[in-house]
Amino acid sequence: MDIEKYRRVARALAESQRVNAELEVRVEQKQRELENNFEKLERLSREAAVAEERQRIMTDMHDGIGAQLISALSLAESDDASQREIAVVLRECIDDLRLAIDSLESNENELLPALGNFRYRIDKRLRIVGIELDWKVDDLPKLSYLSPRNLLHILRILQEAFANVLKHARASRVRLETGLVPDRRNVFIRVTDNGAGFAASEIAGHGLGNMARRATSVGGQLSVTSSSNGTVVELILPIG
Repeated sequence: MDIEKYRRVARALAESQRVNAELEVRVEQKQRELENNFEKLERLSREAAVAEERQRIMTDMHDGIGAQLISALSLAESDDASQREIAVVLRECIDDLRLAIDSLESNENELLPALGNFRYRIDKRLRIVGIELDWKVDDLPKLSYLSPRNLLHILRILQEAFANVLKHARASRVRLETGLVPDRRNVFIRVTDNGAGFAASEIAGHGLGNMARRATSVGGQLSVTSSSNGTVVELILPIG
């Protein structure tokens, strides 16, 4: 009887081990399923966020470029408009469209590739009017919040800053530089020209209000200082 009892105990232990092994396998399977489902949800969430950003940018493009094209059409239909005036408006439409495309092609929260594309385009326009571009761009840390929409805000701030140099500054040289702020928690993008400057009463006319609002929308700060020796536009952006 004792031997039979031991056999029953042994069989019970073996059955228990078998059941535990099956449970471990099932738990591992469920864990893998949960991980796969979580990855799918994360991917869907990212795709939804990207789709939302694209829709916002498309709406922004429609509002901005649409208005510029209407202005170009009005000029074209006017007897007083020159070909140069029409060309300027159409060039601004093209620049705006290119900025939007650059923002959609942003890569891993990096700002420098978009700045490189911006330089390639703005340098041509500056050279046509005899303005020298001094490019002092250093490597920058990745900005985790640099979504396509936020990148577009930053590029449009730069676009407006350079448009002011081209249209109003009467400058012969303009510099764009980037770097870390001394606190090392922020980065800066600075545009400096050697033009004639402008008075405080002219700020609204230079689109600086829109630039400041765009800076605020990405969590940054915009400062503008101007004198008879030139103008400095500085955008401070958080790293985190």
